[in-house]
Amino acid sequence: MILVTGATGNIGTELVKQLLAKKCPVRVITRDEKKVSHLDPAVERVIGDRHDQSVVSQALQRADKLFLLPVLFDKSHEADRLLIEQAKPAGVSQIVKISSGAVRIETNAIGRVHREKEQFVEDSGIPWTFLRPGGFMSNTLPWADTIKSQSKVFNPTGDGKTAPISPYDIAAVAAVALTSSGHEGRAYDLTGPELLSTHDQVDILSKIIGKPIECVDIPIEVAAERAIASGLPEVLVKSLTDLWIQVRNGQGAFHSNEVERLTGRPAQTFETWCHEHRSAFL
Repeated sequence: MILVTGATGNIGTELVKQLLAKKCPVRVITRDEKKVSHLDPAVERVIGDRHDQSVVSQALQRADKLFLLPVLFDKSHEADRLLIEQAKPAGVSQIVKISSGAVRIETNAIGRVHREKEQFVEDSGIPWTFLRPGGFMSNTLPWADTIKSQSKVFNPTGDGKTAPISPYDIAAVAAVALTSSGHEGRAYDLTGPELLSTHDQVDILSKIIGKPIECVDIPIEVAAERAIASGLPEVLVKSLTDLWIQVRNGQGAFHSNEVERLTGRPAQTFETWCHEHRSAFL
């Protein structure tokens, strides 16, 4: 039995599909039953809060593998600590954890949080695999509002390039790690197949939706103010600000071929991802 946390998110949704395609027994844990009501009846469901010990105990029964999408901003890491601490006595033999490429940046708050959670997993004594993706292609979905209203995307990273990755590919690597041997004690840096600036991404998206989109460079401070105004936690905005600065300065141009090496097929291009999500921007 594979227990999947974060099953309603971008990665978890794809992972459940891929595990079912492999005929794996899957259980999900979620607070909102409505969000998993569409899942195949073969998927077991545990409804409740991961801060609740009885809910966690129920979710871990007969589970031998755990896919951990951490609760990023959680006081003292309570939910993740509880799940990790109960996993070993429950008989879990492997934890595959979503981490972040930002763990390589000691000064980045998101990277520090993920590294702390990695250490909790390491200290548990359970064999582990860490997946450290860079920026997600799905991070462009918030552009939809200003594309629809102004035909513009506001960009704090200038001409800096990154290699955004599709959540589908992160899920594919997770599925491989959960269902095959040889991944214990490994940390995989995951990226998409191509280095792109925001201007490059906007150009690609514009062609696919058949609508001119202007990419407007703005100061990082302005982008941070807008992010806070939208309701993002200040600690997250601070981390994003650090990342924006690094990308703008050319320090985000990291690329790996781990997706292809581990899954046996090339990672999705941004163009492919845009075709699949075209309707979100119209």
